[in-house]
Amino acid sequence: MAIKVIVIDDEPAAIDVMKYYIDMTPSLQLLATFSDSREAIHYCRQHEIDLMLCDIEMPLLNGMEIAANQKGQTAIIFTTAYTNYAVEAFNLNVVDYLVKPIRYERFLQAIHKFQEQNPIQEADHFFVKTGTKGNLERINISDIIQIEGAKNYVTIYHGTMKTMTLLNLKDLESRLSCNDFCRIQKSSIVSIKHITGLKGGAVLLSNGILVPIGPTYKEQVIGLINSKLIN
Repeated sequence: MAIKVIVIDDEPAAIDVMKYYIDMTPSLQLLATFSDSREAIHYCRQHEIDLMLCDIEMPLLNGMEIAANQKGQTAIIFTTAYTNYAVEAFNLNVVDYLVKPIRYERFLQAIHKFQEQNPIQEADHFFVKTGTKGNLERINISDIIQIEGAKNYVTIYHGTMKTMTLLNLKDLESRLSCNDFCRIQKSSIVSIKHITGLKGGAVLLSNGILVPIGPTYKEQVIGLINSKLIN
């Protein structure tokens, strides 16, 4: 189940960065962005939101006032250029406090912190249609090594098997946890636990396949690997 997110910031460039990071993170679903904090509050009253990425220094209502207004109804991660609000922010029980410029690796740490505080029971399997009419095949999520997309089809490599089914890669990606899976190019998602190495701009998987990292996803993949790197 995707985490429903909104972004509040009076700087368009900052909103663009958050939109880019959210798009790279399969477990997140961006509902809306706001440069007007009053519009954001109105939206929150009418929609179910899990997480708010919110600037602090803004005209009209600032981030602190928004947090006080929420009273724990929606989790908040502050995204700000200022460090002097940190103590006050954590007194409001926000999830995290990110100081701009925000790197994707640091953004992911905050999202993982939210997930630890708000655990969601993840499904351990799903069923897909196979080529034979009326037939379904069970796919255990823990067995998935790689998923390749091609137009409206995906090929799922799981264990020693591979299964092709009529699905959109983006739809399947939304069912997978960003703690366990990572998109490494436009047409490929891999299981993080099955990454056995990094070789010349490609990840090596446990089934021996080398999958090149796409330029768009390089920062995300390197960030995930560096978070587990022992120097």
